[in-house]
Amino acid sequence: MKSRTLLAGLAVGAVSLSLTAPGLANSAPATTTATTTATADSPKIRTVETPKAGGKGLVTKRDATGRAHSIRPATPLKAPASVSAKAAKSGTSKADAVAVAKAQVSTIAPYFGARPADLVAKSSALSRFGSQVRFQQTIDGVPVYGGEIVTNLTKGGALESANGEVALATYGTFPKADAVEAAKATAQRSAAEAVATRGKLDASKLTAKLVGPRWLDLSIVTRQPGSVAIPVYLYDVTGPGDVRWQAMVHASAGKALLAWDMMRHINRVICDANRAIIQTGAEDVRCGGGVFAPTRVEGGPASSVPDVNQLYEFMGNTSDTFATLGTDLTQLIGVDYGDGLGKALRGTVRVCIEGSCPFANAFWNGEQIAFGEGLTTDDITAHELAHGVTQYTSDLAYLWESGAINESLSDIFGEIVDLTNGSADDTPANRWLMGEGSSLGAIRSMSDPTQFEHPDKMTSAHWFDDEFFQDNGGVHLNSGVGNKTAYLIADGGSFNGQTVTGIGLARSAALWHETQKVLTTGADYGDLAEGLRSVCNKLQKHDVAGMTKAHCVQVGLAIKATEMDLEPGVGKPAQAPVCDTAGAKVKNLITTSFKTYPDGVVTRSAGWVLGKGEGAPSQLVDSSYSSDGNDSMFGQITEPDDSSITVQTANAMKIKNEKTYLRFTHAYNFYNVFFIFAVRTGKATMEYSADNGATWQDSSALPWKNGPTVDANFPDEPAAWHGNSGGWETSRLEVSQFSGELLKFRWNGRGGDFSNLIPGHWWLDNATIYTCSQ
Repeated sequence: MKSRTLLAGLAVGAVSLSLTAPGLANSAPATTTATTTATADSPKIRTVETPKAGGKGLVTKRDATGRAHSIRPATPLKAPASVSAKAAKSGTSKADAVAVAKAQVSTIAPYFGARPADLVAKSSALSRFGSQVRFQQTIDGVPVYGGEIVTNLTKGGALESANGEVALATYGTFPKADAVEAAKATAQRSAAEAVATRGKLDASKLTAKLVGPRWLDLSIVTRQPGSVAIPVYLYDVTGPGDVRWQAMVHASAGKALLAWDMMRHINRVICDANRAIIQTGAEDVRCGGGVFAPTRVEGGPASSVPDVNQLYEFMGNTSDTFATLGTDLTQLIGVDYGDGLGKALRGTVRVCIEGSCPFANAFWNGEQIAFGEGLTTDDITAHELAHGVTQYTSDLAYLWESGAINESLSDIFGEIVDLTNGSADDTPANRWLMGEGSSLGAIRSMSDPTQFEHPDKMTSAHWFDDEFFQDNGGVHLNSGVGNKTAYLIADGGSFNGQTVTGIGLARSAALWHETQKVLTTGADYGDLAEGLRSVCNKLQKHDVAGMTKAHCVQVGLAIKATEMDLEPGVGKPAQAPVCDTAGAKVKNLITTSFKTYPDGVVTRSAGWVLGKGEGAPSQLVDSSYSSDGNDSMFGQITEPDDSSITVQTANAMKIKNEKTYLRFTHAYNFYNVFFIFAVRTGKATMEYSADNGATWQDSSALPWKNGPTVDANFPDEPAAWHGNSGGWETSRLEVSQFSGELLKFRWNGRGGDFSNLIPGHWWLDNATIYTCSQ
């Protein structure tokens, strides 16, 4: 998927798609002009680790950079001898489980591209299956956002599977000790200003609280090529109404990079806001603890307010559902506000915000749930509580595909509760609808997401590329792929050439809940597909909910039907034709696949290397990132402004009389996702010379297929390849008009205003000059 730009999204856990949270923009960003900052020399890219090849019979999913995403051995790997004594106790002791998992992950970490010493146990859990330990990748002691590996061990300590993704390199450093406080103060202001700008809010009324330093590698949470982590400070930003955002600021430069909207045995405590105006959606919405007084508590009498009683009942239904899956919902996501009522599932109903009363939404705010009037339905209640479960298990980022999976999991458990609690609205017409019976009405269909113009498969034309980040990268809309998969798994049906026999709701609930635990923060739909297959295999081995191999076959068919293993069809890189007429004869005049250098075809400047042949510890090299599986020329743009790196044809060639073209495959990553904060890290052009390289001319006005274009956000600048290609694309330049002339060609990567903060990347492969004739 092409990740492009950021604008305001909807609230975490928000169930409305037709409404925008207060103060948020719904239009493309205004054109901005970047200002160059005075900087010291650009930092060097530091390789953390290069993914280990091989892993036959172990690695079931890799990405384009060679990182493993999933390890699933045909036979569980026995615990190393060094921890054999602890392995026998790993199913009953968290300490022993962590020790065994650490030994296991140390063995497989190289396939992910992680150094074992960088993996720190973040959480552990024991279950009827064995143990599960989640490891956080740290670099220099700082966590990598979304950099995690989750191990699943049998009760005997054998490794059944491991899932995750890590950063492979860093670029830049955090401020030194004597500059940290000043840097944090600058970053705090930038975080508040960024949220104010994105959400059209008053910065003076916002509070930015530091979560901590992080390394940010966008390739972990998006599909863009390359892997390099930059130093950032992560902030929680809250304000009037239901404002709850997060923001990332470059740690050393104080430059805002990302800002996104977060508005995501039983003991129940319910409060009635009675239409009171809330200001932050955080502490001021609390049920108990001196804010709103409890209206109904566990075991207490019913209230005169219907919303209070409905929420009480539906919290119970949701708790019962998770209890059957082995999870105590109160213990997992409950909160104690020190009011003598203990740790409890808490919710506040009938909240209002300024300018919106009744408030037409509901949200999980990281502690509890809150509802506008008339929204306390069974599926919405379970949906919001499921956001809490996700927060405390996989902690899926509320961004791009991981955010879509986050939303889908909440829809799935919302509907499972709805369909199993015996409520009166469980009619055939309402089956797999979300929000029916609420004051909003149905807002999504899981059986047919296209009814609401949401995608039902990865290649659907309804896939939302979210160019201006109006939905956090498509978290609500693109949840349709997960929802359709859940419907097919449970009920079955014929779709997209596949006929699926449903496995029922009980097995579905077990499958999705256990899969939720193996996902990592930056998981995409491909990771979800592998997680479903892996977990189904485990459930059938342990005879959970009567799961069999035959049921897992149906799960696989549902995954195939919704194309979860594929990349999104919208925003995919374009491919230029070789010739324009069918049956044309192609004659290659010059060709190179960049397998070796020098190759006699091209020469290069500093900044370019062959991915495999010249990997060096001081440089980031995506050794397996090539369009043909062999190699590619890899360029790193680390100098700002007018700096450039070039590859050019070694010799001038005479253009023939026939139709003559220059065609090449390339991928580029100029981190355009940051462009709304005026952070651009480079661009690329193609030039030609008719005087053996004495002077060069820009080619953008010549006949191109997938050639350089003018960036609509910077319309006064020359055409170039900009932003993020989203993968390999092909471009073709026609040079027939130069028939009889001697020409040289040059690929030119130019620095952006902030290349010294975030590097630009450009890959070239399979360049050919050829003729097409009949």
